[in-house]
Amino acid sequence: MKKPVIVCIDDEPDVLNSLKIELKKAIGDRCIIETAEGGADALELLADLQADEYEIALVLSDYIMPDIKGDELLRKIHESSPETLTIMLTGQADLEALSNAIKYAKLYRYIPKPWQNEDLKLTVVEAVHSYLQDQKLTDEILKRQEVNEELKLVNEALSASESRLSQFLEALPVGVSVYHPDGSIAYFNQAARDLLGADIIPESTAEQLAATYQLYVANTDELYPPDNLPILRALKGEFVKVDDVEIRQDGKIIAIEINTTPIFDASGNIAYAIAAFQDISDRKQAEKILADYHHTLEAQIDERTEQLQQAALAAEAANKAKSTFLANMSHELRTPLNSILGFAQIMEPSPDLSVENRENMRIIRRSGEHLLTLINEVLDLSKIEAGRMTLNPKNFDLYRLLDDLQDMFQLRVHNEELQLHFQRDADVPQYVRTDDIKLRQVLINLLSNAIKFTQTGEIILRVRKLEKSGFLDLLESPTACFDTTRSIREFSMTSSDFPKVECSDEAEDLTVPDFFLLFEIEDTGVGIAPEELGNIFKAFVQTASGQKIQKGTGLGLKISRQFVRLMGGEIVVESQLELGTTFKFEIPVGAVYAAELPDPQLNREITGLEPNQPCYRILIVDDREDNRQLLVKMLSPLGFGVEQATNGQEAIEMWENWHPHLILMDVLMPVMDGYEATKQIKARIKQREQGKGEMNIFHPDSPIPKIIALTASTIEGRQAFALLVGCDDFISKPFRKTDIFDILNKHLGVKYLYSHSTDFIPTGDRHNLSGSLPNAALAYLPTLPAKWIDNMKQVIRSADFDLIVRTIEEIRDAHPEFAEILQGHLDNFDYQKILNLIAESEESDNADPGGKN
Repeated sequence: MKKPVIVCIDDEPDVLNSLKIELKKAIGDRCIIETAEGGADALELLADLQADEYEIALVLSDYIMPDIKGDELLRKIHESSPETLTIMLTGQADLEALSNAIKYAKLYRYIPKPWQNEDLKLTVVEAVHSYLQDQKLTDEILKRQEVNEELKLVNEALSASESRLSQFLEALPVGVSVYHPDGSIAYFNQAARDLLGADIIPESTAEQLAATYQLYVANTDELYPPDNLPILRALKGEFVKVDDVEIRQDGKIIAIEINTTPIFDASGNIAYAIAAFQDISDRKQAEKILADYHHTLEAQIDERTEQLQQAALAAEAANKAKSTFLANMSHELRTPLNSILGFAQIMEPSPDLSVENRENMRIIRRSGEHLLTLINEVLDLSKIEAGRMTLNPKNFDLYRLLDDLQDMFQLRVHNEELQLHFQRDADVPQYVRTDDIKLRQVLINLLSNAIKFTQTGEIILRVRKLEKSGFLDLLESPTACFDTTRSIREFSMTSSDFPKVECSDEAEDLTVPDFFLLFEIEDTGVGIAPEELGNIFKAFVQTASGQKIQKGTGLGLKISRQFVRLMGGEIVVESQLELGTTFKFEIPVGAVYAAELPDPQLNREITGLEPNQPCYRILIVDDREDNRQLLVKMLSPLGFGVEQATNGQEAIEMWENWHPHLILMDVLMPVMDGYEATKQIKARIKQREQGKGEMNIFHPDSPIPKIIALTASTIEGRQAFALLVGCDDFISKPFRKTDIFDILNKHLGVKYLYSHSTDFIPTGDRHNLSGSLPNAALAYLPTLPAKWIDNMKQVIRSADFDLIVRTIEEIRDAHPEFAEILQGHLDNFDYQKILNLIAESEESDNADPGGKN
């Protein structure tokens, strides 16, 4: 859309340049400013502008020019461009010229020369604003009517507007008056006489104007103070503009705006003072209407804001209700799962089980863990949507994580007769810092999907290092599904579209990543139809292929995308039907050194308690018999003293009489819950410490018990509340045996006896635990050469099957039975058990310098 044009006309180039500079200051870039030196030049310029379809908003013309008078020129301009506003600039125009310009040229304002810059700027800004408002109104009318009808309505509206404007100008023209330094009136123009109701020049002085012509302070009954009259202030050298004056005559009130200017002689003395005044009643009325409209609009905004706040509260309540429902349902499911998984852990290593029953027990455990995973997926989604998911970056071995994943899926792809390849660029660092748990879960989800939807062919996981984000390049692919065109860094800075992320204290140093990692999971499976690509990241939505297989919840990809975004990255997918699918995601990571990694944890079967320890008394408090029996069967065989209570009240009585070292306290129970029981026990302990209360309640040698809260609930804040009421620690159900044993070691310092079986577990990962070593391996652990052990560890890390076979063959002559066991694990792609056996052999050798087993 072209900008409106302001045309300045004067026969003096210096005046035109000065005028153009002042208008540029006032208008800026809102309008185009053109100049013409004389009437003929101006008419030719206007014709060219109209031919080029420019809107001529305003014409400022000098009155006296060689070729044409200003009033005649403005009349011609008005005839060719009736909508254009005009302003006459001169100090020599007679009343007839001004009257002609007002009547025939739509004169907006007369400005005397030399003009005052502020007066010029304000007048031009108001004129342009008036023109633009008229044009806006005209445009709105044109949009609502057919072309012919619109033209008719516009012509009628313009005719009516011109008629009204003519009437206003006739009734309320601009008045001009001149005053001598002594305050006497030197000149009144006709417009001033008409406005003030004076037929002749009054003989009153400037000090008497307020009383003579009933000049009042606007909206009051006070005559305008003589000392503040603009003309008297001008006679003192001030440039004054006021719009708070009212004329009251014959019952009428006219609001006027007065501009006064002192005129100085060559010596710098005031020779005259000029006052220009005009009726602004219409403007005042418009301002009142606008103020009323703003007030009404503010009230409507306040009302709408209140409605939105109520809607937000309702939405928050609905989300809270949903989260509470999911948490409560999770509690009901986790409680029986606690017994299923717990008893499975107790029974699985039992030597009384046959091989077949042990395998059945593992199936039960794995099925229970799978059900727990599905429950956790629903809860993770709820946390993500509520913005309560926490990012927990840590230092870890990326190579080991990838090796563990390859080991985990190798047997599955072998059974499916597929090929699984992990390809890692040479420059990918081994030790990195990010949230390894979420990264592992994303990779598991994507690899599981790839295997699930691939019947023949291969699955490839590629890892590449990038110095900077390269995701924008993916937008060039026509098959990529990418729901944002922003870069990862921009996405991280403007996350209003997604839930907010809470970061742990360790996450603060990840604000500026060292580099990016790009992961690609490619399969040769069934592929995804183009019309389904936009839905695959939605919760509970499955593709046509997924519906045929009927596995999963439809949450894996939704959670994977959110996890990737929580880590500061983004994920995309490319797919073609019957050819396969490739998921790609990129995350920022930090580089670390091997020395910064924590030591790996050991998973060894606990067989009892070390000698010379106290007889630890453990009180189990739970209203469910199966939960109590699970803990009893975990702890009693090891030598702990165990007692049971079914509610908080019984727990207090047992504590008073039996004096346990540690209480495993369920928090949700009838009669009295675990929170209340904990508060009462802690309160009585405090009374004892202060020497108050009944002395027979406590045994003199009774320990102060550690209270560990147990719950299957996942409601936010339960852990914090348990610690607040006095619990010393917190365990979520379903728990593992190691969770209980670690708590006892942490709070009581319990020391255990272990079996010889040793499994290494990656730090922070308590899922997918390796099974117990077979009895055959434990019965025969030869002394192995240190060089061979180091070599075997290296070739296992390389995952080169043929090289591992050759390495096993190197010890077959010396240790045939042990070599056969290793070969059996290799045939099952169970590299971790091979490493476990090697570690066990090293431990036995270090414990017995003679090398005997």
